[in-house]
This record gives sequence, C-alpha cells and structure tokens, in this order.
Amino acid sequence: MRKTDALLHNARSPFFAVLASMTVAACGGAPAGTDIVPSEINVASSEAAATTEDGLADAYATFKTALINDGFDQFFTMGIGFHPALSTEKVVGASGQTPSAAVTLDFTTTNVRSTIIGGPANLQLDLWFVKNVAGSGRTVRPETGDLLFKVGSFQPISGEVGSYSISKDVGTNINFDLDMVVVTRRGQSPTASRVLVGSRTLFEKRFFREKLGKTLDPVTGTLANNVETTDALVERGAQLFFNETFGGNGRTCGTCHRAERSLTIDAAFIATLPQSDPLFVFETNPALAQLEDSTLLRQRGLIRENLDGFEDPTHKFVERGIPHTLSLSLTDGRPNGIEFSPQLQLGWSGDGAPGRGTLNEFSFGAIFQHFTKTLSRRPGVDFRIPTQEELDSLEAFQMFTGRQKTNNIDNLVPREARASNGKALFFNQGQCQACHNDLASTTIDNNFDTGVRNLTPELPVDDGAAEDPGGRGQGTFNVPPLLEAADTAPLFHNNAAADIEAAVAFYVSDTFRNSPAGAGFNIVLTASQQTDLAAFLRVLNAAENVRQVRKRVDFVRTHRSSGNTSLLTAAIADTGDAINVLSAKGLNAAAVSELRDVKQTLEIAKGNADANRPSFMQHALTFLNLAKGELFSANPDNQF
Repeated sequence: MRKTDALLHNARSPFFAVLASMTVAACGGAPAGTDIVPSEINVASSEAAATTEDGLADAYATFKTALINDGFDQFFTMGIGFHPALSTEKVVGASGQTPSAAVTLDFTTTNVRSTIIGGPANLQLDLWFVKNVAGSGRTVRPETGDLLFKVGSFQPISGEVGSYSISKDVGTNINFDLDMVVVTRRGQSPTASRVLVGSRTLFEKRFFREKLGKTLDPVTGTLANNVETTDALVERGAQLFFNETFGGNGRTCGTCHRAERSLTIDAAFIATLPQSDPLFVFETNPALAQLEDSTLLRQRGLIRENLDGFEDPTHKFVERGIPHTLSLSLTDGRPNGIEFSPQLQLGWSGDGAPGRGTLNEFSFGAIFQHFTKTLSRRPGVDFRIPTQEELDSLEAFQMFTGRQKTNNIDNLVPREARASNGKALFFNQGQCQACHNDLASTTIDNNFDTGVRNLTPELPVDDGAAEDPGGRGQGTFNVPPLLEAADTAPLFHNNAAADIEAAVAFYVSDTFRNSPAGAGFNIVLTASQQTDLAAFLRVLNAAENVRQVRKRVDFVRTHRSSGNTSLLTAAIADTGDAINVLSAKGLNAAAVSELRDVKQTLEIAKGNADANRPSFMQHALTFLNLAKGELFSANPDNQF
C-alpha cells in the first residue's frame, strides 16, 4: 500500500463513526428499500425545453465524427422495411419474405434515389417523406395534420422481377425535416397505406437540423428527476422507460431492464420479485397465458420473442435472455449506412427491431412484443401507439446510459498480475479483439454462427438473424459489448454461460471450433490462461462500474433533488457489482476494500436528508479515485 493510501486508511474509523452517528440521528436506523422508479415531479414545456447540460454530448460527438468520416453527410442512406405496428399490410415476394428497400438522399445534387428488392411482381408504389407533428391525441403513425411530401413513384427494374426503383430531383425538399420515409401503394397517402417504413434516428435528425441552424423539437411531458443529468430529453426518456405502460398489460421497459440490476434481469433476481410484479402478468391473465414460458423465465431468465412474425405467436417463437441496454450509443452499428433493411444492430440476433432496425424503432418493437394486452397485438387496442416525442426520448435515455465513447485499453496497465496477463492474451493468443471491438471502436454489428445455440438443444430452434433481405435466419448472433459482461451474466443469447469464465471457456471448446465462425480461429488457452483472460474482463468491468458510480455520486454532490435517493440506490448496486466481480475471484483486494468504504458511505448518505449528502459524496469520490488507482498502475488516457 502506498503512503498516501495508508494515511487515508488510518483516518477511516473516526470518519465512519461520525457517519454512523449522523445516520442514527437522521433516521433512527439503516435505510431500507430499493425503489428505482423515477419520480414524476416536474413537467417541461416548450419554454423549459432548453437544457443546462447536454447529456448526450459524447455520444453525439462520436456519432457525428463517424457520419462525416463515412461521407453520409453528403450521401445519406437509410433502409426501409416491414413494421408490424405501422405497416398497413404485409406484402411478400417469391421467396415468401417481405421486400426490403433503401433510400439515398444525395445532398450534392438534391436527388433522391431508392430501390426495392425481393417484392412481388407488378407492385405500384410511391415514396413519401413524413414529419410527425406533435399534439394531443397524436401518435408516431402518419396522420392527417402531419407534414407529408411525396417524392414520386417507383418503376419496375427491367429484367428483375420484384425489384423497383425511383430517382428524382427534389430540390430544396432534400432538406425535408423527416421523421420517417414510407413506401405506400400508388396514389395513396401514408395516412392510409404503409407498405414499408424506415425511421430517422434522434442523432440523424439532430445532425441534419444542426446543418440548417435548427434545434430538436421542444421537450414536453413529465420528467424523471433521478437520472444523473439535467438534459430534459434524457430525463423525459427515463420517465417513460421506467414508468410508461403505453396502455398495455402493465409492463414498462424497466420491468425487464432494471436500474438496480445493470439494466437487465436474471433468474436469481427474478426470484426476489413478488407475484404482483408485471413481469408475471401472463401467470394471472388468461389472455396472456402464452406470452411467456413460466418455467423458462423463472428458472433460466429467458423470455419469449416472436422474431419471425406474429401470425402464429404460440408456435413460432424463440426463448432468449434479456440483454442489458448499456452503451447502446456505441453498439448501434453504423450511423445509417446499410444498403438494405433490416440493419443488423440490436437484439441478440442483431435484427430485433422492426422497420429499418434502429434503436428508435426498437422501442416500438418492444412495446409490440412485450406490452400487449392480448396475443392479437392490435395497435391502438392492445397497447397505445407511442408518439414521435416519446420514441425520441426513449432513444435519448438509452443512448445516455453506460458508455458514450469508446475505451481504448491499449495503454491501460492492470495492477493485478492475472489481469495484466489476461490483457496480453486478449489481444494476442485469445484473438478476442477480432470480434469484440467495443474496446477500441464504435461498431459492434457483426453477426456470427459460433455454435452457441448447440449448447441448449432443449430450447425452441433459434435460427438467429434473418440475414438475407427479409428472410430466414442462418444461425448467426450479434456480438454484444464485452466491457459490461462480467456483472451481467448469464451470458450468450440463451443464457448458456453462467459467468465470464464459462464464456471464455466456450471459445476453446469443440462446439466453437466446429462452428462456421470457429473454423477461422485456432484459440488455444490453458485453464490458467482462461482464468487470467476472464480476470482482465472482470477488472475492466469493475472499472466501468466505478466510472458509473462516480458519475452518479458527482451529480448527487452538486444537485439537490428528491430523486437523488434512487440515484444512490443505483450507485450502491453498481458498487456492489464491482465488489462482487472482483472478490469472487480474489482480485484487487485493495480496490475491494476501497469500494466497501464507498458502498458504506453511500448507504449512510442514502439514509440522510439530501441537503446533508454533499460531504458524503465528496468522501465517496475520494475512495472511488483510490479504487481506480488500485485497479490500474497506468491509465494515461483516463479511460475510466
């Protein structure tokens, strides 16, 4: 232990004696409860739309750089696809699958080009731009009163049955402030016909409005006060994420993505929930009896997904784990540049969103899948159709959580010898960075067939992503972010790996070696090396938890709010995660000691009045910094 650390350690006991006496005086005992539900206390109007802080600054800067570097500010391409909640009909091509499309806005010539492939013969279709207009009773669905611009009509491509194209100069309308592009039946408005749909993302709208000197739409509605930012759009998104049921069965996004469980849940956590929790609505509502499989949910943390369509929801489904929603600003694929939809980005198979496949549409897809009152899933009947503002806000909150910029770990030097060796293995013998590139880049949208589904042959056959346009899966699954893995186990799409060690071991197994993806690797790691590699991932995960806790603690230090109690609850949970991730394998004992002091400080602060918390937060920050120092002997880029 270094001398400065020893001095701080020697000063602990008197400090905690004071903390303990303050707690008893304040509330008569230790705090109880772990309620994470945001408080509905303040309402933002257009006059209050300006934020004192841009909670998405890092994420937007990362996005903007990638968009410009890829030339998408000049030639902007977005996919279009079938959307079960917005499309008015489902047309299929000769393959029996829905067609896909792409539209390119050429800002250098003011030309709009679009191509549809895989459709039936003799279609007559039009292309439209749609801007949703806010107002009482309105939804994201194109409606009378929205701003609509007809680009033109598609023409058949000679010699290519089921393919159509359009190319038209639209002049100044190239800058149309669109929320979505819609392909309709010839001569019909998007209010009446929607064959294919693709939504623009929040950051895309922000970028193109910024080019024209415009800002995003004003934020309205109830805001959450327990998210560590004063960005109104993010606060609005947090309120919706944890509280809004969209007129459905009582579930919210936070039903499965719990703030106190790293925005996911597993079987152990599920076992702590009361029967009244909306997660179990299918067990008491006969109309939803087959929404989930009770045994698989309760014993293995698996939920039902109808990724191949909802025509036969009780027979055509897969069972998958619940991925966390952290760091989605880094794992949402390329800014927009995909030739045809769906864009492989989100969900375990990378095609978990309708329409174009964006995070904006993913939220709507989750409402359609999980919030419904019946398995008929009738929009406007079994659930409320969200507004454009709600989808943008939900996207903002999900882009806010976790990391907003990449961690370049090349210059990190872990203090723990096992982790240091694990780092070398990660980049060399383990070949991990070949697929898990979230530690150095912003794109994690590749899919691979690693054979992992063979680990659970007892589950319904899961064919993974639909990789051919609108077609059948090929057994491939998306590469999730790795930094958050150690404390969000079980891992893989089927929860087949109990912990990070089991996940590492999989990549030296015969199952992986004999898979299509594994054939390109020859990973040889001894049992000791596997342990070291997992130790490295545990240390990184703990460091990220420390960073998240520091962010919340610093916010509570400088802002007074009744929502701070919930922020402290989340910070306590993340601190506990860091402690458990390290101590479970005997890693970084000194850091664990510092983190236990942090956890105790936060627990005591939670039991005190908010006005008294700044001094506690300052103390917690001191020990968080010490913990970070115990994790790394060199952190020149201050990555965590």
